[in-house]
Amino acid sequence: MEDTDQVIFYEPQLLLAEVGEGRFSTVLQHRDGTVERLPVTTPARDLIAAAEIDYGLYRREIKRLREEHPLFAAWLDVPVTDFEDFVAEALLLPSMLQKIDPVGFFALGILLDRALQREDDGSALFLLDAAQELLHVLEEPIRTQVYLRNILEMTFDGMERASQRERFEKLCRVYPDVGKLCDPASLSDMEPGHRTFRAHSIFDLRMLELALYFQQDKQRIARCEYCWGWFIPKTKKVTRYCDRVTDGFPCKKRGARFKRNLVEDEDGALKHCNQLRDRMYARLLRWQDAAPDERTNLIPMEYDQYDAWSENARLARMEYLKGKLTAEEFLRRIDTTHELDSYEADRAEPIGQTAWYQRVAGDITFDPKVRYPETIQCLDLGEAEPKWEIYTADDLRREEQEGHQSLRERYGKG
Repeated sequence: MEDTDQVIFYEPQLLLAEVGEGRFSTVLQHRDGTVERLPVTTPARDLIAAAEIDYGLYRREIKRLREEHPLFAAWLDVPVTDFEDFVAEALLLPSMLQKIDPVGFFALGILLDRALQREDDGSALFLLDAAQELLHVLEEPIRTQVYLRNILEMTFDGMERASQRERFEKLCRVYPDVGKLCDPASLSDMEPGHRTFRAHSIFDLRMLELALYFQQDKQRIARCEYCWGWFIPKTKKVTRYCDRVTDGFPCKKRGARFKRNLVEDEDGALKHCNQLRDRMYARLLRWQDAAPDERTNLIPMEYDQYDAWSENARLARMEYLKGKLTAEEFLRRIDTTHELDSYEADRAEPIGQTAWYQRVAGDITFDPKVRYPETIQCLDLGEAEPKWEIYTADDLRREEQEGHQSLRERYGKG
């Protein structure tokens, strides 16, 4: 008699199915035949969402397992019980991703199943090698996010005025191998609106989404200059700020305010203007605070004189920022007392390639969480009395970025 209750197992599959109008759903086909469809979205929105997943707690648990589990205290004679305990702990970690990253959770299930089927080769280090492989598998979602963040950094940062083609060409120049993987020309010729693609890994899924992203021009990925987050502008106009609320303030509102600070920091003519203003104000204070018999060697500066200079400088500054005055014309107009030695002050040039940019461009695996230690102690020999200084990972990162940071980070903390 035939067994009618025989269980049929299916091959797990990670699919990307189009549902029309450039929208897609990630489909998880489980081993038991059940199918899970994630919410419909666009490739651009899903790429941004994937780049923003917070793996902080998951990272810490993997690090704890690697550094503290007794399995790694031994080198040759590894107790099987330690390995079994390690595997039990390792298999609990993917559950941390079930809600925040269902795709990563699904993909880890497949990868861990394969890793656990590895046969003992009889070597003395087999158990240690098998444990290291499990850790490598567990880090797959984190690695993919690192790659994705670096791709976004190289492709879209500072490219708000560029076309989709120009963005793709830049990606191909920086990461040629990635460019081949996400070339929109490599997509099948299936009729748009009913296409289904199979991804063989999380990274493969992100490359598919990038290819589909570059195949359209209705949406573009941009970086908010205030919070530094990625977003999709609502119009085709150049958009500098997203709609997020950061630290209780709209990015658009604070971004516009701090952008003025950035312009003044980087513009030579505006720096001269600020220096003149400080000089005039200091002159006013000295004149007003001095007794009549102490003013002999001071330059006169009454309140009405200072107010007149300030109003003239304000109007000239507005015209300069609107492009109605050159830097030289602007400085000549505000230097009413002939304080400046020269009126040559060009507008600031864009920031060049920082050490940070070079690291990311040179290595797609560059991970700031690993590259910079939590703290480092250095002896400052430049001081008359050398002393030890403690630098955090953020301090080291900012130093390598050399000012290429969000407006929030540069100006928001004050």
